[in-house]
Amino acid sequence: MPSSNVQQTHYEWIDLQNPNKDELQEIALKYNLNYYNLADSLEPNHLPKYESGEDINFLIVRIVNINAKKEANIQSITNKIAIFYNDKVIITVHRVKIDFLLDIKLKFVDSNKAKTTLAIIIKILSECLQSYNQALLSTMNKLESYENNLFASKNTSVSLKNIYSLKRKTSLCSKLLILSDNVISALKPNKSEKPEFQDLKDLYTKLTTLHEQVSDDLNNLLNLYISLSSQKTNEIMKTLTVFSIFFMPLTFIAGIYGMNFSYMPELQNRWGYPIIMIVMVVITILIYFWLKRKKWL
Repeated sequence: MPSSNVQQTHYEWIDLQNPNKDELQEIALKYNLNYYNLADSLEPNHLPKYESGEDINFLIVRIVNINAKKEANIQSITNKIAIFYNDKVIITVHRVKIDFLLDIKLKFVDSNKAKTTLAIIIKILSECLQSYNQALLSTMNKLESYENNLFASKNTSVSLKNIYSLKRKTSLCSKLLILSDNVISALKPNKSEKPEFQDLKDLYTKLTTLHEQVSDDLNNLLNLYISLSSQKTNEIMKTLTVFSIFFMPLTFIAGIYGMNFSYMPELQNRWGYPIIMIVMVVITILIYFWLKRKKWL
């Protein structure tokens, strides 16, 4: 279980990856962490939240896993970061390796560019939102590909399951973004942190707007897919109906003369067979022109 303690002039950052209960209990006793917040930090499906405490604040954020499987649930498409912080310490808890935490440490903590714990929190939130942005760009590319393939002559690559899976993933990300608003709104940056915090809020507004638009586009694509599928079914039914119209009277005539009755005057007629064949041809021609007039052909 890798962990890192970084001593700075004003604060300490403790990063815990997949800690066990004993390690968390030790940290909880040392920094007087709330028991219920500690339990939330271990809950893999917990949604974004923010709680302000007397000694230490607590928040949960989720980052999108770009390489997630098709199963669209919170635990499979996102990873959680639980953060305890005050002016003197930041404690980050996560189950899987998160690369950007190390990048932030190297660029801003080790170089002493980030003077406050809140500056680190803002950078972590910004990286979290960037994961939503990357996932959204991937979704938009797939959406465009699905739209193009849907009208292609061979649209076997597009399936209802793929569209629905993409729609559900986008919907979940949108809900998580909405819940993250409470986390962002709760932060109170100082004067030096306000420009970066404003960039964070602008990115959040952009992502929520785009997610709403992409969700609408996916709904429209899903409805279009269903409409095209219904249209194909209707075309098949129309073709079968036309064949039925042609063969129904012919089958009726053939059925009459296929009955095994001894006294059927037409059976003794020398020209009975050619007459019946001519009648069938005439009926077929009449049906053809009738369908043409109705514009069914």
